Amino acid sequence: MTDTAAKTTTEDVDTTITPLPDTIKGKADWRSFRSFQLANGVRCTLVHDPESKTFAAAAVADTGAGADPRSMPGVAHFVEHCLFLGSEKYPDENGYKSFLAAHGGRSNASTSLHTTTYKFEILAEFGEAALDRFAQFFVAPLFTRSGTGREVQAVDSENSKNLTADNRRRLQMLKGLADPTHYYSKFTTGNSATMPTANDEQLEQLRATLLAFHKKHYTPDRLLVVVAGPQSLDELQEYVVSKFSPLRAREFPSNIAEMTDAERQVHEAAQDLPNYSFYKPIPPYRPPFQSTLQKDFGGWPALLTTRPLKSLRKLSLMFQVPSDREHPDQSPVHVLSHLLGHEGPGSSFAVLQNHGLLSSLVAGPRTSGPDFCLFQVEMNLTEQGEERWQEVADVIFAHCRLLHQAALTCQQQSTTGTTTDTELHRIWGEVAALRRIFFDQTSPGGVYDFAPGLVGSVLVNGTEKCMSSGSMLNESAQTLPLEDIIKFAALLVPSNCIIERCSHAAWDAMEQQHGDDVTTKKENGNSTIIKAEKQKEPWYDIGYYLGQINPKQIQHWEGSNVEDNGGKLARIDHNLLHLPKPNRYIPRSLELCPELPEEAKAGPRIEKEIDPPNLLIDNKLGRLFHRLDDRYALPKSSLTLLWRNAAVENDLVDDSSWEYSVSSSVYSSLLSGMFSEHMAQDTYDAELAGLYWSLSMTSSGIKLACSGFSDRLADLALVVLEEFVSGNAVKEVYLTNAQDRVVRNLATYFASRRSDSIAVYYRDLLIAAHALGIDSSLEVAKTVTLESAREQHKKLVGNPQVEVDCLYSGNVSAKDAKVFFEKASKLITDAGPAHRLNLEEEKLWIPGPLEYQLPAGDTALHFPSNNPNEENGAVLVTYQSSVPGYKGPNLSSPDSLHSSASMRLLSHILREPLFDELRTKQQLGYIVHSYYDLAFSSKAPTKAGSNEPLMTPVDCLVVNVLSKKVAPAEVAKRIDEFLLDFRTTLENTPDSEISDHAKALSTKLLKPIQKLGTEAGSHFGKIRRYGPEILMSGGSDRDLPWDNSRVMAAAIQNLKKSDLVKTWDRLIQPKTRSRVTSHVYGSTFPLPPDLSKATSSRKIVNSVEDLVKLRSKLNRYQEGATSQGFTSQFLNRLSSNKAYAGAAAVAIFGVGYIGFSMLNKSKRVGK
Repeated sequence: MTDTAAKTTTEDVDTTITPLPDTIKGKADWRSFRSFQLANGVRCTLVHDPESKTFAAAAVADTGAGADPRSMPGVAHFVEHCLFLGSEKYPDENGYKSFLAAHGGRSNASTSLHTTTYKFEILAEFGEAALDRFAQFFVAPLFTRSGTGREVQAVDSENSKNLTADNRRRLQMLKGLADPTHYYSKFTTGNSATMPTANDEQLEQLRATLLAFHKKHYTPDRLLVVVAGPQSLDELQEYVVSKFSPLRAREFPSNIAEMTDAERQVHEAAQDLPNYSFYKPIPPYRPPFQSTLQKDFGGWPALLTTRPLKSLRKLSLMFQVPSDREHPDQSPVHVLSHLLGHEGPGSSFAVLQNHGLLSSLVAGPRTSGPDFCLFQVEMNLTEQGEERWQEVADVIFAHCRLLHQAALTCQQQSTTGTTTDTELHRIWGEVAALRRIFFDQTSPGGVYDFAPGLVGSVLVNGTEKCMSSGSMLNESAQTLPLEDIIKFAALLVPSNCIIERCSHAAWDAMEQQHGDDVTTKKENGNSTIIKAEKQKEPWYDIGYYLGQINPKQIQHWEGSNVEDNGGKLARIDHNLLHLPKPNRYIPRSLELCPELPEEAKAGPRIEKEIDPPNLLIDNKLGRLFHRLDDRYALPKSSLTLLWRNAAVENDLVDDSSWEYSVSSSVYSSLLSGMFSEHMAQDTYDAELAGLYWSLSMTSSGIKLACSGFSDRLADLALVVLEEFVSGNAVKEVYLTNAQDRVVRNLATYFASRRSDSIAVYYRDLLIAAHALGIDSSLEVAKTVTLESAREQHKKLVGNPQVEVDCLYSGNVSAKDAKVFFEKASKLITDAGPAHRLNLEEEKLWIPGPLEYQLPAGDTALHFPSNNPNEENGAVLVTYQSSVPGYKGPNLSSPDSLHSSASMRLLSHILREPLFDELRTKQQLGYIVHSYYDLAFSSKAPTKAGSNEPLMTPVDCLVVNVLSKKVAPAEVAKRIDEFLLDFRTTLENTPDSEISDHAKALSTKLLKPIQKLGTEAGSHFGKIRRYGPEILMSGGSDRDLPWDNSRVMAAAIQNLKKSDLVKTWDRLIQPKTRSRVTSHVYGSTFPLPPDLSKATSSRKIVNSVEDLVKLRSKLNRYQEGATSQGFTSQFLNRLSSNKAYAGAAAVAIFGVGYIGFSMLNKSKRVGK
């Protein structure tokens, strides 16, 4: 801590600072910290990160939606929206965002029940100027009348977006059970109904409440600030002291009689919110749920039944327990979460999975406040588990009793001096050891995400333990908090439980038995649920059932053997449950590789240039790339193995021709899901010990990815690979569960998603798919049998036309990497046919991703959302560049480099003004954004030995708007008008401003990578995309474009305004553009029956049949004749390429299934 003598930079501002305790940091953390409190009460933490190229700041106000007046829900959230719409010093509403955008910055804010957090990031050299703008919003915000009235629409749009999210809907229904006088019951988002502005009187009332809330809660003593950047701590201190010392508390009346109506409401509501800050007394236990509130239903356990939009099948058991925030390193909640959420043998998960009743289980706090914690065990059930949900709940209650009894026994043994070396002591010691390892062996990430996380932790844990809280640095087996574990475990009982069933089947059963009338109560003495009532959540206008559980069932859950209707209630053997065994994956050694030079062992060297991987093995099966880490100085590694295999998504039509197959795509993805479920129990300990794995089916083949502590990483990878090739996962129970999940997800895909997700779906179905859509995949998924799954597995492991690309990076020697690759190769070879094609002689082309080339002109897609709860419509506009994207030196033309650089810079310049016009001013909707998008398209060579590109990047500019304010067609029109007018804006933009954007973007491209996983992912992306094109044609691993960042950054810096205008005209102007606009219509503006007619330059599609028909006329995006000239010099140098087999259609990332079954993501990469 440096000297903190007072400074007096101005006469009326006290700049005295008071030191706060120093921050404890991990061994791998190269940053420096300093904390202090300003004279006005603001607490500040400074972070000097010498490796960061950006500056970030975050501020948290110690208040949130829990302090909203009951008469005006959403005010805290509304303040968050309005605070940054200009300040006295910087009155321009958009000035802050414009400044950030011009200098590579970004910002965001969020409101929770207890806190409101603001954050930004910008290039480091502009940090002080940005911080001044940021601080002024707290010192002297404007809160203009025009901004107030307009921003209500943004809040309303945000709320509308949430209406189709199952997690939000379930939360609101849970709040409906809470004590209405408890802050947890409040509706936190707000909307135009809770904050009306229909007339001047309402607008003034809202603004008065907003100003009163800000005056009451946004005081210096309730504000904490974190700044992080490469500047020295002294520089950062000067920034913060000078910017935040002028902040003053605004006078708020202390006498209720002197308050305005708005001030009185804010003052009274403030009493609802308990102390949250570390610097205030801990509040008493005050749970939000009371069994007396459900006395008409026999008290607790209460049964809540909800109907999801997606085809979920969830069972949740929720228990109220006290907050454990006072002692985070001895948290009973954490140890109970660890034990109840365990997935190894003897756990609830294992027992229930072995009985075919569930597919996943998570345990831990559903919500945690300073005055209570709602502890939850949540499970995704199988169809059989849904039917036997009472038995599933019984196992969880039995597990809770087991833990309580184990703790009591442990206490008895400790009291009598029998032993302190119990299973619970061992488990506690293991958890503590692993948490210490994670704390010391984790390198810093980017400052943008770090700053808000840190400022929130300072608020809760103070400056000394803001980094280490929960890491159990001083804990051991002997410090087991037995009394607290006993106390908390005793609360995990039926009489303290709210049970939620969230599924279509549960809802339908309740509706059938208890009716649809919200006032009806029906009783059935012979049922698990003897009485139920349908109620309605007011803010989302959705129904739920509250039911009373049969006392006999409750007694059964409490452990008694109860008979019902002449027989005992069903029960799974509780003796199958036991505590976890010792974790065999805990690292034995954290030593760095002996091959590392001493300077690399000394500590992180993030500033060092990243050397490309070395090609260690190139044989008939494949290639091994290796890079010994010399930058991070951590005992961690990253391993990726791509088993290039066309059989994943294709059928072999003849000896050398592959064609895309919906069945193969669906079967392969089902195999992946089956395998993950099969491996869950055996590899859970690895995950606990910091070892992570995934096995996925991609358009390029089977991808195995492992990362974590290097000591046992190869062992884990070989275990996973061996199990996959063995076929042990291809069992009826896993197929039934995987098939059930897939069918349900596909069947409810459209009815459960937002309009903008559906817009992406139809766009990608047109330009990035071979499949016929969700329906065709659903039809196939329904007909999968165990025999067909076995045949697909046999086809995958038995395909002779495969090769392997492997990258092993990190704390691993070349020798150990070779040993792994040889073992992995043997597993793959032994599992396959006796004869594999010799890839040294017959270089095979393995299918990869697909992108179609849009025709010149406009293509308009028009579809309904088919989600009855979706009010919003969506418009997704995609401009596809006619010039292929840049691949790398010697692989692309100067035109490609120029085009890609121009599109990236244009996207950077466009983002903020488009948001300002369409979102802030026109208030089209909450989601308004534009971005540069990068896709890839692969092709097989047209003939053996041909000199042609095989992988082509595709540059796109995308605009996405979600709106219920105007119809999608009108949204599209306004987007078009803005973009056409933006050409004039671009022409009038000063060269200095364009230069600022170019510098910001190029600096971000050159930002040093700080994580091994990011580095390995970048390297493997080049191997996956360009390895076949270069290496299979006789090129060297040095020819791979390992790092294009410098070339691209230099090209961006050299761009002139005329270059940007030229690219803009080619991309955006109607005569030259290639554009697809995906319109999706919600309930506010349904799909009109009379769409405008198509023209020669404008195609209209409003059915999947027409979409597929149009797609059949499109050409695969590839570098054409004009591009062969610039690649021929390189390809001629690779003239040693040999005959290719399989010159047929390549597979695609099946939008019909893989792209949209499990994950709601576009398949496109590089955003």
